[in-house]
Amino acid sequence: MSRETLLDFFEDRIRSDKPFLVYDGGYRAYTYSYAEIRRAAYHLAARLERAGVRPRDNVILWGENRAEWIVAFWGCLLARAVAVPIDFRASPDLLARVRDIVSARIVIAGRETPTAALTNTDVWPLEDLLADGATRAPDRIAVAHDLSGDDLAEIIFTSGATAEPKGVEITHGNVLANIVPVEREVTKYVKYGRPFFPLRFLNLLPLSHMFGQTMATFVPPMLDGITVFMRGYNPDDIVRQIRMRRVSVLVCVPKILGVLRDYIETLLPEVAEPAAAQEHVARRWWRYRRVHRLLGYKFWAFVVGAAPLDPELEAFWSRLGFLVIQGYGLTETAPIVTLNHPFRTRRGSVGTPIGGVEVKIADDGEILVRGGNVTRGYYNAPEETASAFQDGWFHTGDIGSIDEGGRLTVRGRKKEMIVTPEGLNVFPEDVERAVHGRGGVRDVAIVAAGASGQEQVHAVLVLEDGADADAVVRDTNAGLEEHQRIRGYSVWAAASLPRTEGTQKLKRRELKRWVDGDVSRASQDPASTPASIEGVLATFAGGRTVRDDTTLDELGLSSIERIELMLALERVSDRSVDETAFDGHTTIANLKASLAGEGPVAAAAPSGRTATVADPIVFPTWSQRRVPRTFRRIALPAFLLPLTRLFAWITVEGIGRLAESNGPVLYAANHQSHLDVPVILAALPPRHRHPVATAAALEWFSAHFHPSRFSWWERQRNRLSYYLTVLCFNIVPLPQREAGTRDAMRYLGTLLGNGSSVLIFPEGRRRKTGDIDSFRPGVGMLASQLQVPVVPIRIDGIDRIWPEGQRIPRPGRARVTFGDAMRFSGDDYQDIARRIEEAVRAL
Repeated sequence: MSRETLLDFFEDRIRSDKPFLVYDGGYRAYTYSYAEIRRAAYHLAARLERAGVRPRDNVILWGENRAEWIVAFWGCLLARAVAVPIDFRASPDLLARVRDIVSARIVIAGRETPTAALTNTDVWPLEDLLADGATRAPDRIAVAHDLSGDDLAEIIFTSGATAEPKGVEITHGNVLANIVPVEREVTKYVKYGRPFFPLRFLNLLPLSHMFGQTMATFVPPMLDGITVFMRGYNPDDIVRQIRMRRVSVLVCVPKILGVLRDYIETLLPEVAEPAAAQEHVARRWWRYRRVHRLLGYKFWAFVVGAAPLDPELEAFWSRLGFLVIQGYGLTETAPIVTLNHPFRTRRGSVGTPIGGVEVKIADDGEILVRGGNVTRGYYNAPEETASAFQDGWFHTGDIGSIDEGGRLTVRGRKKEMIVTPEGLNVFPEDVERAVHGRGGVRDVAIVAAGASGQEQVHAVLVLEDGADADAVVRDTNAGLEEHQRIRGYSVWAAASLPRTEGTQKLKRRELKRWVDGDVSRASQDPASTPASIEGVLATFAGGRTVRDDTTLDELGLSSIERIELMLALERVSDRSVDETAFDGHTTIANLKASLAGEGPVAAAAPSGRTATVADPIVFPTWSQRRVPRTFRRIALPAFLLPLTRLFAWITVEGIGRLAESNGPVLYAANHQSHLDVPVILAALPPRHRHPVATAAALEWFSAHFHPSRFSWWERQRNRLSYYLTVLCFNIVPLPQREAGTRDAMRYLGTLLGNGSSVLIFPEGRRRKTGDIDSFRPGVGMLASQLQVPVVPIRIDGIDRIWPEGQRIPRPGRARVTFGDAMRFSGDDYQDIARRIEEAVRAL
């Protein structure tokens, strides 16, 4: 298998019709094959060339993990451009500075990134890269310029908001030196793994991180595997994805393993009980069978990287019968240096060097690396490059040891850089620059608080008399990147911080030892805090003063830490909280109100049970099976629709507009009568009619879903009505006044992903007079979140055929008018609903 550049890997591996990438946006999932990604990447490469991008030009990629990101990466390489990935959580200011450093004219960005501040730059929407035209493009284009392994493939920037960002140059050869040895090893075991294929990888590492790229872009294609991306870090959603998509491997930072452990221990308390010493793995698997049932029987391994792994966390998951595979690497090593063999792991070790990589320990214990995977240096930074290399060895700045079997163990860091639990690097000097110059601050030192793998940014402050430390930290955090924000602080009582005699460098190790022993402003042990909302908030505040107007951004919480806070609040409040409530602008007052039942983001848990999610609605998935679908195909044209036409003499207008709608759509119609659904189905051409699912208010079938509230006769009558309408008209229950909206939207998203269209009546009730009432914002949420075209429909005259209160319909004329398909984005759901309503009124 000859590999000169990454394009050789692309040509060999990214070409089959098997599924490759799945993106679940929370409500709707999208699946793309290797061939579709290939064609879309060639389509983008041609577009970049037409836009004037020349070989070795730099193109910035700025967006969340999704299939389009992979298209953007390969499209840049096919166009011989250099990809410059930026973390999707980065600020516009940092992005603008990187853009200026690399002289990028084009930024491919997600719609949710704040690109408005970018001037003199072409911003291409990331989400458009897999539009219909792209996936049907030719799968090859003529490319005139040859590449070599020495050509740059990407530049990865590490640094913060106050120092000049530092870009690591990664060549095609660097990445190949990583993936070719892994590919050789993997191919040895392919024949044994075929009964378990396809392997599915749920990847939670950012694609702007080299390890995240490797585990999403390169490793799965070696096995014809599938990479799954999802939004957020909610443990309930992670577990749902693993079980629903039959995931085999979870790729994440170690912090996620801690979040999942807390979640599992809440649901299944028996996992906290240690197994007997030396118990066979089969007995342990049986002892913890409920965990395996929860995660799905195909799930077997965690691959963790980007930050140190707590040995206790590794031991916990190993005890439950799961493999925990870790390695060691850096951005500068593209990224893998050592890797544990999946079936020969050694607890506490990060494995042995991959093929072609040499590792040795310097006299002072520093880990040195040499090999084809090591960067040639930093972008336009010769001094930093020279200081990182000595005698051909890259100095990692980490301290470690190598045992008799050649396995590397990382002991700590020689460098003063802080690595957050999310695997992001924080340079103390960056944060110190942000603190210096603020009113009342004489001096400051930034150190890492906490053990390796759990480090947080901690400030040691020397203040003027009367200065407000909380205000200093809050104001500083407002100007820092998310991962740089100060999580706790200590006030140094002396007039100056300890420094060396000659160079006046801060004695950070001495300060860290002092901080680790200073409990006055350090984060408390959650187990020791009061079981109250206030106690939990105090724990996560790192000892800082928390006011009602304090935001989560001001607390410096990362996205994963916000999920940990959410779980802790759910445990003490016995309420289920929606993850969407936990954005950076959420205030403590908002949280308290919602947890007290005064806001829309919390729902009471069932009695005697700790809530983590609302009780699910049992959706009629059986209606999508072959027999019910066949019944509808026969019953609708045979007698249901002819019976409808007997009473409703239908005139159809605008039917030609449906020809422009390829694939599933959301039909939005005004509501007049129980006869609306069969009339609209009768108006639709057969190929548009058969895949339609109709959203109906769940409350119409309350006796079926909540039988304890009704008499036996009411239950039986309502249940029969429910099953008949589901069977005949493909009804989907949609809650209007009850919890479960998110689950309903996910189910609708599944239907749309499977090719079904959805018919919805946004008024939420029938209108007796024939007038059109205001559309509820729920239709705006569906249109935006499910990213599906909306076809407005206006119906007239049906209210006179079968008005409310009349037992049987009487014949009459009806009109059904179809409008042009509309697309929406954004989170102003009320405005979207208003625009759909206006479109229906105008028909």
